Amino acid sequence: MPRSIVAWFVVCWGLFLVAALVVGAMLVALYQDTTSQRTARAAANNSRACDAIVREAGSAGALERSGAKAGYAAAVDHALASFPGVEGGIWQSAVGSLAYAYPTYEGSGQKTDLPQAEEPTIRQVAETAASARRPVERKRDSRSQVLLISACPMAGAAADITAWTMTRVVSIGARPFLLATTGLALLLLVLLGSAALLGRVLWRWSQRLRTVEVALSAGAEDLPVLELTGQRDLDRIIDAINGAGAKAVEARRRTVSLLRRVAEGERLAALGRVAAGVAHEIRNPIAAMRLKAENALANESDRGRSTDALRVVVEQVGRMDQLLQNLLRSVQRSELLPEPIADIRRFLAEHAALFREQAGRRSITVEGPKTLTPPVSIDRAQVGRALDNLILNAIQHPPIATSSNG
Repeated sequence: MPRSIVAWFVVCWGLFLVAALVVGAMLVALYQDTTSQRTARAAANNSRACDAIVREAGSAGALERSGAKAGYAAAVDHALASFPGVEGGIWQSAVGSLAYAYPTYEGSGQKTDLPQAEEPTIRQVAETAASARRPVERKRDSRSQVLLISACPMAGAAADITAWTMTRVVSIGARPFLLATTGLALLLLVLLGSAALLGRVLWRWSQRLRTVEVALSAGAEDLPVLELTGQRDLDRIIDAINGAGAKAVEARRRTVSLLRRVAEGERLAALGRVAAGVAHEIRNPIAAMRLKAENALANESDRGRSTDALRVVVEQVGRMDQLLQNLLRSVQRSELLPEPIADIRRFLAEHAALFREQAGRRSITVEGPKTLTPPVSIDRAQVGRALDNLILNAIQHPPIATSSNG
């Protein structure tokens, strides 16, 4: 069985078409079975019926010569019983009808009277056959039928006695034939009309399904809102698709909202990590400024030490300002600004001097490199922060040894 509606329609349309072809073939066969063909078959059947009367009535001649006609009537009735639609009898030229029978008559009762309308024709054919001593056939056409009459001489009887048979063939213009032809023609028209209507429905279904397919395969991010087609069964499917699309849009909206909240949480977490890093970075210059300020307060008489302490404080304040600027630019990518430094030993010694006093409290010595290093290009601010973090971590978390050379 077909699994799709379109395939089912195609099967039904094919069955209608086959039925229409069968009825059409029946009409052609009925048309080809013309009056002349049926007349030829009826004439042969009529001639055989006449020969059958001759055989049956041959032994009844003695009865006729003795004045008994009942034998002829019984012989004719018995002979024509096997020939539907054929009537006949026995004719004598000087006397007229000796016997008549129509055993297959389809009317009410039994027909025993010789047809008066055809009696002159029967007389002419019978007397012609008697005088010629050979079978004679006649055909008389009318608007609705063809009348066939056959006469054949009786063997062993008087020369003027003949057997005769008569049958009628309905022509094409007759009412029964016209009714049959009209009925078949109407049936053919109904089948062809049904096939055409089903073909139109099939075509419209295919077009509507193609429209839905194109709309669904348009490549849109969300399911499109499909228009109704006016076909009830298909519109139910379209309503279901539209409902599913609306649910998908709502689910997508909720997912986007959830992702935004997750992204916001991640951004806040990242901001917290940045803030923790900045706090760690600020703690180093604050510690250096505190040590220098305490040292200057402890030695108020040494003006040179106070001036040096103030200079360090100003530098560390500038360093914290740089850190805050970097925090404001945290959403942007930080670019390195390398600059050549000819005396790298001095640069390292300056950063080591910031933590010398703090290290001294823990009996830790902080010194710069003693060997000469070649000039280098570095980002002074970022390398300086990294160096300060390394020195401070070494002071706060020293190894087992009590001294560290950096």
